[in-house]
Amino acid sequence: MSHTSLTLFKQHVRADDFADDDAYLQQCLDAAEQQVVTATNRTLDELLALGPDGRSLPAPLTQAVLLVGGSLYDHRENDAPQQYTEIPWGAAAIIKQYRRLCVQDQ
Repeated sequence: MSHTSLTLFKQHVRADDFADDDAYLQQCLDAAEQQVVTATNRTLDELLALGPDGRSLPAPLTQAVLLVGGSLYDHRENDAPQQYTEIPWGAAAIIKQYRRLCVQDQ
């Protein structure tokens, strides 16, 4: 289950006036969050600790989740007429700020 609100995500993709896609939207949101976490080379717990209350993602990472999730929702088929990158460029710029470049020895 994602730490980003489904209500906020539905507003982001302009699907907040119907509930028919809610299950699919939640799937996109969950996948987007996992993709953002993986791209940072950190754990979800590490990222949540950076949030304003220590239990939620920082606002920029929430925005990255929305951007990635919106891309997944809008381009759900692999036969798009143009080439898409793995992570939208706006999300990649945000993620870069949180990306761990090396793993520290423990």
